[in-house]
Amino acid sequence: MVKATFKNTGPIKSAELELGDLTIIAGQNNTGKTYLVYTLYGFLKYINEPSHWYSLQEIGGDNSISKQLNIFARQLSDSGVLSIPATQFKHLVKQYIQELSRFFSKELIHNVFSTSKQEFADAQFNLEMDVNDITDETFIPGLKYLPIDINVSFKGGRVVFEQEMQAEVPSPEDFIPTELYVCLGRFISLKSPSVFILSAERFGISLFYKELDFTKNRLVEELQKLSDGTKHFNPFEFIIKGSSRYAQPIKDNIDFTRDLARIQTEKSVLALDDHSIREMMEGYYKADSSDIRFISRRRKSNRFDIPLHLASSSARGLSDMYFYLKHVASPGELLIIDEPESHLSPTNQILMARLLAFCVNAGLKVLITTHSDYLIKEINNLVMLDNNFEGKEEFLARHKNEYTEHDRLSPDAIKAYTCEAGTLKACRIDSAGIDMPVFDDAIDKINRTSNELALLTMPHGMQND
Repeated sequence: MVKATFKNTGPIKSAELELGDLTIIAGQNNTGKTYLVYTLYGFLKYINEPSHWYSLQEIGGDNSISKQLNIFARQLSDSGVLSIPATQFKHLVKQYIQELSRFFSKELIHNVFSTSKQEFADAQFNLEMDVNDITDETFIPGLKYLPIDINVSFKGGRVVFEQEMQAEVPSPEDFIPTELYVCLGRFISLKSPSVFILSAERFGISLFYKELDFTKNRLVEELQKLSDGTKHFNPFEFIIKGSSRYAQPIKDNIDFTRDLARIQTEKSVLALDDHSIREMMEGYYKADSSDIRFISRRRKSNRFDIPLHLASSSARGLSDMYFYLKHVASPGELLIIDEPESHLSPTNQILMARLLAFCVNAGLKVLITTHSDYLIKEINNLVMLDNNFEGKEEFLARHKNEYTEHDRLSPDAIKAYTCEAGTLKACRIDSAGIDMPVFDDAIDKINRTSNELALLTMPHGMQND
């Protein structure tokens, strides 16, 4: 279980989001959906990066966590082994996540959006995770980065810390408090999902990522000119003016695209099939150190092989998802997609819904924001296909080119929300699918208008028939 709460985050005044295997956030434009997913993405990236674990001690300050860990450090230093009840460890982990959430809200959330601290001065974020499934098989492997390492294991309802010396050091007790913070960081990272995001800006990245690299090289050239003493300018001001303000998810998407030549030499442990994207785009992708290309799979008379920046917006938008699923995706990872239906035809929006279900059933967690009624309706079809009903085999036989017995979603795997009035409202989900009034109301309204206009514009004699 992962549950996030948000306060004063862009248009969001107060909201609670619990993740399912598939989590859907729908709503009108400018209601705060992207603020929610960017904030969650930024925090999960923060707690999952090992480079942060060694700086977490500075966050603690003079609170109960620091005091408790200092007591543990003295006990561990004296005996080399520390054993505490698992319930005490779980409570400490929960406290620590709250402390990390507070620090993120105060000091880091504005960096996720690449804006000033003032813009998020009142923002509050908090994450809750289920840490109750500790068993005797749970183990946190040691990291060999410090002279002292601490291995953590769980035995008979207790958490056991064992000190292991990696080198001869004059004052080993000085390292133990830091290592205890690292142990907490490692445990939290193991319990939280790693995360990958496809931002709404993914459609343009293939157009400008090379230009960004050119700009970076130009900055270096300009700085080198300082050495001749003929230029008088502030290099830091020049760098700031020459830098674009991209939110962290967009920066990470750019870095992913830059690295595709290397990424495609790897293979996802999930070994996800790329059939759905090939079907949607009638083609596939390849990358090398100089370019990304889109290759059509149409009939010989209409085949082509072109640079990705010349392909359609839909082909550009699906390229990173194609490479991610084939080469990067790992079990339990959280895949966040901002508007997966963007630039897709209604037919391909339906195929996208099936692809999302395929990802969930393969072991990924998926979180999307959407405006697509087609996508939601197809997800509802897959939920209904999860039921056992008379005539199911005959239905699948009639639609064998569209569905298989694996095309289904359990309603228990789904969490769905509408974003409106500064908050999230949970949608009802049952064996018939998701009740999503934000779409139903709009569709009912346009149907009523269409029916009324049809009657008014009908020839006079036919109105009475």
